[in-house]
Amino acid sequence: MKHIILLAFSFAKRDFKQRYIGTGLGQLWYILSPIITIFIYTVIFSDFMKMKLDIVDNSYSYSIYLVPGLLAWTSFSTILMRLNSSILEKSNLIKKINVPAYVYQLSIIITEFGVLMLSYSLALIFLLLVDHPITLTFLYLIPLLFIQTIFAFAIGVILSLFTPFFRDLKEAVPIVVQLWFWMTPIIYMKEMLANKYPLLLTINPFYHFVHIYQDIFLYSRAPAFDSIVTILTMSVITLLIAAYLYKKMISTIKDII
Repeated sequence: MKHIILLAFSFAKRDFKQRYIGTGLGQLWYILSPIITIFIYTVIFSDFMKMKLDIVDNSYSYSIYLVPGLLAWTSFSTILMRLNSSILEKSNLIKKINVPAYVYQLSIIITEFGVLMLSYSLALIFLLLVDHPITLTFLYLIPLLFIQTIFAFAIGVILSLFTPFFRDLKEAVPIVVQLWFWMTPIIYMKEMLANKYPLLLTINPFYHFVHIYQDIFLYSRAPAFDSIVTILTMSVITLLIAAYLYKKMISTIKDII
């Protein structure tokens, strides 16, 4: 097991170095990408469009509401789409090298979790710049973001197991992910759905994560116990399903890729 973990970290290190290889700024893009994202939404929505919500006493209240959900979704969707085609992309290595396929998948979430934590660190700097209070409640973000990453990993593994059999999933998943984004109250307030279609919030797994992040950023409000139980239970069950399917399907997958 220790060997597997070390191998996953080794692949993650290589993935981290190679992602922006050949670009002029190289790995600086890991920092620039979230900064540009935060800047664009801050300027467009809080300055140009003059969108101020009466939720916190800050002229950048909409940006404070928007940033945590947007950064979390970026990581979540990236993991889903990268894992979706991961077995097909690594098919040559999986067949030639005696390394479990999930090692390559683990390396993806190690990289993405590191990028996610970096993005949220920059988001905290943004809060300091706009004079929004940061309290110890923000420490909840570390385990919560880890649980989200495990949840994304589990869904991504499940998708990756079916993609070799149904190649259309490679094209369909990005479309579904885009629809999922617009069904989640990230750029709009949850009341827009809660008042007319409350069931859409209940059955949307990512909503159970994003509203916690928004509460922490806006109000420094600690997550409720039942919210933690919900996302933890959801993530563990999905991970167990992914592990079961992997064990049942991986040998067949190796024969057809």
